[in-house]
Amino acid sequence: MSVITRAQPRQEQREDSAVSAWNLLTRIIFRFCVVHFGLYCLFTQIVSPILGFLSRPSAGLNAGWLMTPIVDWTAAHIVGVREPLVHVATASSDRTYDWILLFCLLVIAAVATLVWSVLDRRRGNYVRLLAWFRLFLRFNLAGQLLLYGVAKLMLTQMPSPPLTTLVTPFGELTPMGLLWSSVGAAPAYEILIGSFEAVGGLLLLLPRTTTLGAVLGAVGLTQVFVLNLTYDVPVKSMSLHLLLMSGFLLAPELGRLLDVLLSRRPVGLSTLPPLFRTSRLNRIALFAQIFLALWITIPIVQDCVTAWGEHGEGRPKPPLFGVWNVERLISDGQEVAPLTTDERRWRRVFFEYPDEFKFQRMNDSIGFYRATVDLTNHRLELTRFDRPTEINTLALDTPAPDRLTLSGTLDGHRVEISLRQLDLDSLPLLGRTFHWVQDYPYNPNSR
Repeated sequence: MSVITRAQPRQEQREDSAVSAWNLLTRIIFRFCVVHFGLYCLFTQIVSPILGFLSRPSAGLNAGWLMTPIVDWTAAHIVGVREPLVHVATASSDRTYDWILLFCLLVIAAVATLVWSVLDRRRGNYVRLLAWFRLFLRFNLAGQLLLYGVAKLMLTQMPSPPLTTLVTPFGELTPMGLLWSSVGAAPAYEILIGSFEAVGGLLLLLPRTTTLGAVLGAVGLTQVFVLNLTYDVPVKSMSLHLLLMSGFLLAPELGRLLDVLLSRRPVGLSTLPPLFRTSRLNRIALFAQIFLALWITIPIVQDCVTAWGEHGEGRPKPPLFGVWNVERLISDGQEVAPLTTDERRWRRVFFEYPDEFKFQRMNDSIGFYRATVDLTNHRLELTRFDRPTEINTLALDTPAPDRLTLSGTLDGHRVEISLRQLDLDSLPLLGRTFHWVQDYPYNPNSR
């Protein structure tokens, strides 16, 4: 038994040596990529979709907590960060914590590459490790492309612009808010780019279509990375790493791709080695990959469908859904003039979610209440977030389909509010339809 154990590494080295040796720079870059990309996937949200049914793919579960003590120590003693780092998961992968984590991973990868290069300097190539590491990267990259692609297909990543955004002056939008609103206002475009990402992810899940999936992924992620840079979307570091992973998957096939695109030379079959040396084991590996593909894909689709029904286009809308302009507001028996200096005066009211009531003051700031709308009993209950036990009950009357009257006690003041519903189709962004023929561009505010 011990003889067989000692013979296996020598046999592997003989088979690997049959492949042409890599040059020194290629071997060093490969070692660094294996360590860095491997750690980055494990310690960030990238690995989360691989957990499949064990966790919601969008939950972002990973092994990053193992690095937290190192990151905190580095932040305090090397980087000089004095404020506490944000450890809780947010919609950003560009937190101070994330950048310091990246610094730590780069240092670890550099040291590990140096040690690896010294200890394993006689090995000419890593074709077998390349096959397995490509498998690891394929499924990590595919999970992210599917997660974001299906979210776009379901219109949940960039939903239609919120009602408050529709009445926000253009110059007050953040760059990210502008991007989200622009894409959300064009659902066909969002579905198109989502299809591109999702198809790329699906192709990455199967060995024979990996190269095509990596090409689609690289093209799509290039656009994503550029948009993240130009619109200040806080996913710059992760999108860059996903793009680099696509490049890593394409690197062994780059010569064949260039022959296909730029030359008339015949292109042979891929020379990338299989995972195992026997066809039986490779067939088993193929079935395992198909199972893992379903393990990853089905929960992602379920998660996105749930999100579509809870807070996407499929969510239930409140009975009074829309934007309501305040025509008249009386507080404690006195009419409040529509002055921008009076915080008591409201400009608009928004009914967008069943349990939420938003109002816009004259200075355009937004306020919130928890809300319960009861059309049967003509009653509206409002509760402030900072005073959850105080319930304000207002009588609700709809004398006409586009008219609304609220009266009662609100925050200790007797109020009467008259509102008229805004026709959302009167807004050019929503009311303007598709036109094949336009003698002049329809953009009245342009010069």
